[in-house]
Amino acid sequence: MTRQLFDSVATEYDENRPDYPAPLFDALESALGQPLLRAEVLDVGAGTGIVTRALAGRGSNVVAVDPGPGVLAVLRGRSGSRVLPVVGDGNELPLRDGLFDLVTYGQSFHWTDPERSVPEAVRVLRDRGILAVFWNWLLADDEPWWQRFASESERLRPGHTAYQRDFDYGQLLTSGDFRWVRRVDVPWTREVPVDVFVADYSSHSYVYAMPEADRARVLDTLRADLLAEFPGGRAVLPYVTQCWVARR
Repeated sequence: MTRQLFDSVATEYDENRPDYPAPLFDALESALGQPLLRAEVLDVGAGTGIVTRALAGRGSNVVAVDPGPGVLAVLRGRSGSRVLPVVGDGNELPLRDGLFDLVTYGQSFHWTDPERSVPEAVRVLRDRGILAVFWNWLLADDEPWWQRFASESERLRPGHTAYQRDFDYGQLLTSGDFRWVRRVDVPWTREVPVDVFVADYSSHSYVYAMPEADRARVLDTLRADLLAEFPGGRAVLPYVTQCWVARR
């Protein structure tokens, strides 16, 4: 698990990445069969704590694991007493068996080796506990501004689109360790200043890995295209949060 590379953009990540819609957490409560209040939760690949804070805000006690001490420093500074940050790897969790009602991977499961991370999640879950893996996806495939950004990013960073929203992550969870696996899609709309959206994408791994001049040019073009599309300076964008939940 190599998410420690986000340490270098921890501030940009935390300030500009989108939150997750409330119905996602309603769906997790439905899968659990209980409120998140006082649930014991492990958030793996927690980063700067976007998911962690939402879970703690619903009253959960959250252990937040990430290999990046830099992002965890941001998380620690923005979290209360319900959150325990732990430097660790999702492929080899530094935690005892059977501790958690819920294990979450928000925007992070694809950074792990499922052959290792799934058994680790199963190991730390309680009987009938829930594993949830989920991602926010922008739905802009047909927009010319997005096509220009995506094609140039792919040219500069070949292979960065290996994990797409049409990939069935549920197939990675269909071992005999789970009673069932379900998918939940939550559509929502993000209204955000164009500069915030551009800053969001500056923290995506394939963008900040570009040479500095290329990165600046790609982001400047994205900004100009968005301002042409949204001359008021605020972009209104469709998203979907895709989530797979599995009961141990």
